[in-house]
Amino acid sequence: MGTTFTTAASLKAAITITNQYLHLVSNSTSTLPADVWVPSSQRIPPQRGIQYALGYFQNLKDNTYETSVELYYKDLNNQIDYRENYVNNAADDLEQEFVFGQGWAYGAEFYVNKRKGALTGWIGYTLSRTERQFPDINDGNTFPAVYDRRHDLSVVANYQIHPKWELGTAFVYGTGQAYTPLESLYFIEQNLIQEYGVRNSARITPYHRLDLSATFTPKPETEKRFHSSWVFSVYNVYNRRNPFFIYYDLSTDTAAGTAQASAVRVSLFPIIPSITWNFSWEGK
Repeated sequence: MGTTFTTAASLKAAITITNQYLHLVSNSTSTLPADVWVPSSQRIPPQRGIQYALGYFQNLKDNTYETSVELYYKDLNNQIDYRENYVNNAADDLEQEFVFGQGWAYGAEFYVNKRKGALTGWIGYTLSRTERQFPDINDGNTFPAVYDRRHDLSVVANYQIHPKWELGTAFVYGTGQAYTPLESLYFIEQNLIQEYGVRNSARITPYHRLDLSATFTPKPETEKRFHSSWVFSVYNVYNRRNPFFIYYDLSTDTAAGTAQASAVRVSLFPIIPSITWNFSWEGK
């Protein structure tokens, strides 16, 4: 549903109802990318979400700039998660390890896009919260979901310095992923017991990086059917060691009854320069 105030401004609202019969379950005691997909069954009901959205859209200076502000709120029912202090074990019946609850997601999205001129690009920023509540987790208190990302910023710019040359840059920033920290280790009858803290009460460090590129088009005005360009780019210019996941390295001595754990951060994709040749062939 939408209302147009002028040719350059409009207000839009929407309500979306969704049902999901295939569920992604994330183990918050590890940030390893080892999520599990499980289908609905007699024990696992389908998830249901109702989202409300309201946005204001405004074009400025003869459509040179596009701007928008959108608010959203989403109710989530039949959410699925692992029980408290769950430790991954291939021998377990996973369905018996699941608990069910509800959740919410809400926030605001801001967007500015410059469409005309030698300098073009856009800025997008989202301020949001995603929360969960399970009777069997955290004493029924609300906690942030694994997907909760308070701040999410993207800045993209392109500058045409010559018909044959275009410079580009992109910067992204995001709040670090939430996870459940390991708090204590102890032995019971020579069995190592791991106790975790409040669900999703810790976060890995924020993610951010800067990319640069230069695109060279040898014949930008050619009328031939063959077109090509060269792209010279640098990914992660300042070599930010963004964490991909964190795992715990355990050191135990059963005889002495001692155990230690150290968190190890694994990072991927340091600074990466690259050269790409793009080409296309247009048919008649």
